[in-house]
Amino acid sequence: MPYFINNYRIPKPGQYTNVVRGVAESLKAIGRAGFVNVPISPPMPYAQGMGVVSTLSGLDTLDDVDALFDSMLADDMAALAARDELSAMCERANLSVSRVLSPPWTPPEGFEAKIISRNFVVAKPGKIAELLELLLEWGEELDFRGAGVVSVSLGGQLGAIRVSHIVESLQALEDLNGQIGASPRVQKLVELTNGPAVRAVGRITYINQP
Repeated sequence: MPYFINNYRIPKPGQYTNVVRGVAESLKAIGRAGFVNVPISPPMPYAQGMGVVSTLSGLDTLDDVDALFDSMLADDMAALAARDELSAMCERANLSVSRVLSPPWTPPEGFEAKIISRNFVVAKPGKIAELLELLLEWGEELDFRGAGVVSVSLGGQLGAIRVSHIVESLQALEDLNGQIGASPRVQKLVELTNGPAVRAVGRITYINQP
């Protein structure tokens, strides 16, 4: 089952573009697939600084995740030390490992990933399996040009599920959201979740495809 790692950084004032560029260079140096995005419409703009999120993918098993962290800790943590300069430009920096539950997706010819929407829902107690089944079946029915990814973090709130969509424009995202909102499955989603979903929308600034 595939995994990915999200790195979250909040740059200090005056360091935003330096951090965005530095994160892209860091991802490139690792040599694995992934991308960088900056917020267009974050969940709590009044309470959060402008964050930079990088996603490192291409980790097929937990052994791959272990090996990556082993390499970061090897040689007296040389790989971590190399990130210190980037971290010093940030107010906060953190990461999380997530497991992908949805089927793999192959981009159509000419697809240009530009927008990522991450939607976070929390299952009611005892309902996570049913909620996952609903989201996975629903994802297969959606008709849009882009990727849909259902994932769960290895840490954090139990029962929390992330549904991400990667598309080519904000209009494409709006059309997709309209399709989702018109689905009769919305009522079942409400029955299985605690409160409304939380959404974050970002612009992809760099993609690494080794």
